[in-house]
Amino acid sequence: MKVNDIVTVVAVTGAEYIGKFRKETADTFVIGEPHIVSPEGESLTFMPTVAMTGEPSVGEATFQKSGVILVVRTAKEVAAEYTRSISGIIL
Repeated sequence: MKVNDIVTVVAVTGAEYIGKFRKETADTFVIGEPHIVSPEGESLTFMPTVAMTGEPSVGEATFQKSGVILVVRTAKEVAAEYTRSISGIIL
């Protein structure tokens, strides 16, 4: 993955997060502009936080690899919706 690729982080809890890849260390993954992915009917919504009760608009989030199942590039259609939701730009 390259810096600023839009990625999905799947936590061991099953929660999914989407954001811009920043870096990977031996123990962590860091993403920028992280959002929780939440199903809403037949679509997805992106909540601009990493914790349901956390402050919105966190600039970066660091995930411990021990708590992550996988990190993958986000599907093109979902990445476009994420980009639209954070910037208002329609791709």
